[in-house]
Amino acid sequence: MIIVGATPGRAFVRLLLASGLLSLVALAACRDPAAAAGTALFVTTEFEPSLNLTQLRVSGTVAGGMDVPASMIPEAADRTLQSGETFRVLLTDAANGAQATVRVEGLRNGTVLATGEASATVRDGYEVEVTVRLASGTNPDGGTSDGGSGTFCLDCKNGCCRDGVCTSATFRTCGAGGVACSDCSTLKADTCTAQGTCGCGNGPACGANAGSCFAGRCICGFGGACGPGLACMDGVCRCDPSTCAGCCDGNSCLDGRDKNQCGKNGTDCKKCDKRCNADGSCD
Repeated sequence: MIIVGATPGRAFVRLLLASGLLSLVALAACRDPAAAAGTALFVTTEFEPSLNLTQLRVSGTVAGGMDVPASMIPEAADRTLQSGETFRVLLTDAANGAQATVRVEGLRNGTVLATGEASATVRDGYEVEVTVRLASGTNPDGGTSDGGSGTFCLDCKNGCCRDGVCTSATFRTCGAGGVACSDCSTLKADTCTAQGTCGCGNGPACGANAGSCFAGRCICGFGGACGPGLACMDGVCRCDPSTCAGCCDGNSCLDGRDKNQCGKNGTDCKKCDKRCNADGSCD
């Protein structure tokens, strides 16, 4: 077990290797294994292996003013980490029942590619298991990543992260809270909203029921956006399996539970001999 760092009165962060866990359990054979490490969080990290992360930066807080100081695991980026890596955060001074939050950043070559956090309730004298799932920067609807995809900037509440730098939110660099910037210059968006997402006018970016955003409105061809269950295809509203949960009668999406118009998942409506079941199948 490698001690990564510690500050008096704060929390210890330790990287727990598989062999360390086995040794710990063996030493605790005569008592509850969950109490062997004392008050702590046992953290399991999950992430996409293709990220090829080489280090984890761990930090956190405990309600009541206790901080988990930022620590790098491992100290040297000398191997590719595997999803399922574990470490232990010792919370010796934390109060029983306090809410603890651990934050993990996944790095490769010093660049943050994914982040995640999770919270758990401290149990005095016991180790609490918690899983942190790391996710790379995601793009709001209607936008595409612009240079900063997969990055995250700390202390960037009102902006987004582009090439590792906190950037003010604009139409071309849209985002809030330090997520990867998105480019809103697509056919289905014309603005970056105050929430840091691409939008059309005062609403969200246009979806499958529209071909473009024009003058703040989602349109299909020369008309408005398509109705429920319809997709805009080549400027025409069409019934399509990707949008219609019921059945298609021409270019109309119907409920699909009528005896004379029965079906599901965007298939053509059909007439049933006896009845149409709730799941859109005929009897």
